[in-house]
Amino acid sequence: MQDENEVKNSICKITKLIYDKDLSDACGGNVSVRDKDRIYITPRRAGENNQFEIEPNSIIVTDLCAIPVSGDIKEISREALIHYYIYQNFPDINAVFHAHPFYIMVFGSAHKVIPTVSEATRNYLGEEPISCIEEVVPGSIEMAEKVIENFKKRRKSNPPTPALLCNLPFHGVFVASKNINHAFITLESAERNAKMLTYRKLIFENDDEVDFSIHKRLTTEERDSIEELKEVCKQGFTYRDANGNITTYKHKHIT
Repeated sequence: MQDENEVKNSICKITKLIYDKDLSDACGGNVSVRDKDRIYITPRRAGENNQFEIEPNSIIVTDLCAIPVSGDIKEISREALIHYYIYQNFPDINAVFHAHPFYIMVFGSAHKVIPTVSEATRNYLGEEPISCIEEVVPGSIEMAEKVIENFKKRRKSNPPTPALLCNLPFHGVFVASKNINHAFITLESAERNAKMLTYRKLIFENDDEVDFSIHKRLTTEERDSIEELKEVCKQGFTYRDANGNITTYKHKHIT
């Protein structure tokens, strides 16, 4: 189990970063983290009352069924129900955000799917478009069930997506991933993806020569290879080494 103060501080930092990077607004948004058997979650109205400059001692800690460990359970986030449903249905998920990213919400307000056109978004969310759930009461059991249904459908893609994100028409998004940093990258890349689509339409809509197709679809093996360290020189490459001596590259040293 991680140090409690470290978990709380990471939530405060990422929550403020989400707000500062215009991935949410003062009208709403919440963040939670799972660490082993504990759930850490932001208090309600953190945007409205504090513009997301929250203190670590305001973070509420519970078990997986919202039984309090520390903090006032009455102050728990209004969308907390959806967070808990996600954790209960996806054991590998350790961070959940609800946010109001502007460009993604534009698509949601039109009940339109968002094609994944950036490499980062395809890497985290796969090639299936980001889709909307039906319009339901915010924070309701019905919303929680719709989000879970959407996430389970995305998980069926091949390869399975490491992160999950769905659009909530007129309300925002839910994003979930393996840790808080991964969830943030997923949210930010998805918002840039929606922004790319918006500007692409504005700039190129009437250009008949523009090619919007994906030319290269990466396999699971190719995606995994991106993380591998690679040799930067070919065998026999002649160069000056760090001491200024002429040398020839002869052997692999990366393992």
